[in-house]
Amino acid sequence: MSYAPIIAFRSATPAPPSKAHAWQVLREASRIEPDESARIAWYRDEPIAALDRHTAETLVAMGRYTDVLDFLRRVREDLGLEPSRGFGVF
Repeated sequence: MSYAPIIAFRSATPAPPSKAHAWQVLREASRIEPDESARIAWYRDEPIAALDRHTAETLVAMGRYTDVLDFLRRVREDLGLEPSRGFGVF
């Protein structure tokens, strides 16, 4: 029996930006920053050093929204906002 080859689903070319991508980033950011005005100011104005000093808004426009989502998830973990996983939580 032969199996289909394993392929990478993440395309080498960035996805075109969309409002849905911006909302995904802002929703993920809301898990870190509850204040909406501060969140939007961060999204538009704060360069992210780990992502070539681009703002989240610029990165989403470039199609790199998954990079921003990954960054925000790492920040959540670093701040201890990510819940423990596995059997250790019991």
